[in-house]
Amino acid sequence: MKLQKAKVALALSVAASVLGVTHFANAQTVPHDAVGGCPIAPSTVAGFFQTPNPSAPQPLNGVVKAADSTVSLAPNCGFFQWSEQMFLWMTSPAPAIYGGGSRIMFSPKFFTVTPEDSSGRRSFIQNSPGLPIRMLLRATELGPHGLPALLAKSGHVIEVQKAPALTNAPAQIRLQSGAMVRLSDVVRAPNGQLRFLDLKGKAVTPARLNLPMIKRPMVLVAPGHAVPVVPVQAFQNAIQARKLIFHGVPIFIDPAGNVIDTEQGQADGGVLISQGNSLIYYITVVNDVFAYHRTMQGSALIPFNTTLNFPMTAGDASAVAAFAAMKGHTINEPNALAVESKSSWIEASAVPDPNDYVRVQAVVPTFDKSNPNLWVPNGQQTLDLVMIGMHVVGSTNGHGEMVWATFEHQGNAPNDTYAYNSSSGPQPHVVPRNTSGSWLFTPSGSAGPFNSSNASVSGANIVGSPIGATMVLRAKPWGMSDGGNPSSIAGINTQVISANWSVLSQLNAADVRSKYFMLGTTWTPFGTPPGAGVGTNHLANATIETFMQGANVSDAGSNCFSCHTTNHVAVSHIYRELKPLP
Repeated sequence: MKLQKAKVALALSVAASVLGVTHFANAQTVPHDAVGGCPIAPSTVAGFFQTPNPSAPQPLNGVVKAADSTVSLAPNCGFFQWSEQMFLWMTSPAPAIYGGGSRIMFSPKFFTVTPEDSSGRRSFIQNSPGLPIRMLLRATELGPHGLPALLAKSGHVIEVQKAPALTNAPAQIRLQSGAMVRLSDVVRAPNGQLRFLDLKGKAVTPARLNLPMIKRPMVLVAPGHAVPVVPVQAFQNAIQARKLIFHGVPIFIDPAGNVIDTEQGQADGGVLISQGNSLIYYITVVNDVFAYHRTMQGSALIPFNTTLNFPMTAGDASAVAAFAAMKGHTINEPNALAVESKSSWIEASAVPDPNDYVRVQAVVPTFDKSNPNLWVPNGQQTLDLVMIGMHVVGSTNGHGEMVWATFEHQGNAPNDTYAYNSSSGPQPHVVPRNTSGSWLFTPSGSAGPFNSSNASVSGANIVGSPIGATMVLRAKPWGMSDGGNPSSIAGINTQVISANWSVLSQLNAADVRSKYFMLGTTWTPFGTPPGAGVGTNHLANATIETFMQGANVSDAGSNCFSCHTTNHVAVSHIYRELKPLP
């Protein structure tokens, strides 16, 4: 008994050291008392590493192997384990066999993806220790048809049509009477309500698009396995809208002139800014399997309705590796299959201790900030940046829709209320919202409004009234929405939490990767087209989908498959537009 107590005390000591070393006053920790769920055996975590220790902690900054994506993942735990290993792999220090670089994701085995050029195409830039990494401002979220997107209050995706060139279409909306009227202004009252004024300055009442709230009911796809399902058309039938702006206030109307209700502060080009007024930068990278698979398809733009699939088997991977070899490139880990990642970064000087983060130097745009309502680009500079969030997306055996996982740094923002199954107290255990403490994006004790954009991109400029920081709340902790019935999904929260803790408790406390946690992972049953996303049903990274996650736990929010709506290569918003490698 004494020996058992000593082992428990040692385990708790290691656990405390893993998550307790932080300079944020109230870092978002991962509960360590989850009952059941998806615990990952210590021997399995050790097996992630190229040179594992026989017991915890694992080697400081140890290099992790890529997960074998050609094997069939067992739901749900297999998908969570895959996600954890792939995150640790991509953020591992790059060994010599990868060609150098600070981390594997920035080694020559990965490629940075450029923004669209004037012809709507993107390019691969092979990462190289001798070339600067380039990052840009937050990229606009894209809907199912590749257009800038945001969410209606109902949870429906709105795609914003590009304004026709050299036109000045009148700002008309439909009234409740059915008449069309020109607007002179739209004014936001202190309570957030909008007042619509006609050309005579008279207040008018617009007709509003009546949208039912999107619900994700829990249904059984196998005995004892409940998953949230949304009708397929809710994903694929995005609402086409036009944006009108009045003195910095955007409104969105459908083709019939009806006003679409969105959350206050929503914008299709929202820019994320920290409490210290620092801009957040982004980069998209893909691995060499992704790049050479795209190159195999030739130079033509891939159509939206393509039936081309990502590699999903060892045979598929071998074909890509053989093609790459003919081009003079060796793919080290072909069984990782196709991997895509988008990550968010902030200037190192904006966080309490940059040594608690994955760090890299990158070239970023700079702005003249003398006008509080208009920041104008004035050049670029090389900065020391730290990573605050990261998507890990990859094809796996039988899953051409790809597996979507996301991670954040524990100092970013507080969680809204969530529930999980704990070893003590009432079940499920409910963890209330607590915004006290020091967060990168949220003032201590803040009551919101949360996740509302106070700045947006207009051309090359940043605009706002005035430009300001975003108060962020992680509206759907662990990628799930309790929706007033915590017991219905506490089990999935428990799975994510227990997988997290299994890995974090095995890492060296000085390893910066121990300061990041997995929010969740989503995929579709048996690789079917999106419409029944399983795993975590409201997966959104607070630093990447900040303005798409809703303002709190009760809002409809989005999921990855709200905008990525196929199980073929067009599920990636970059694949079809990419130019092949030389």
